[in-house]
Amino acid sequence: MSDIKRGDWVKCKSMPDSFFVGHVKRIAKDGSWCDVDWHSHTKRMKTEYLFPVHTINCGDFTVTDCTREAELKETTPQ
Repeated sequence: MSDIKRGDWVKCKSMPDSFFVGHVKRIAKDGSWCDVDWHSHTKRMKTEYLFPVHTINCGDFTVTDCTREAELKETTPQ
């Protein structure tokens, strides 16, 4: 089963340093695929080719989802 959940920000494993970040709109019950909004288009992708991210760059600043960061690190948020 994948670590990816609905609402996650994701990147492709083949391009981890890319600035392209997608948003998971829906995911299969078995977690094998998800629909990812890449801002210019939406694409159904196998979750094995994606990884979740908790921090994204927005120009001069970054945005972090602290709750998701804690979930991915398997700790509890403070």
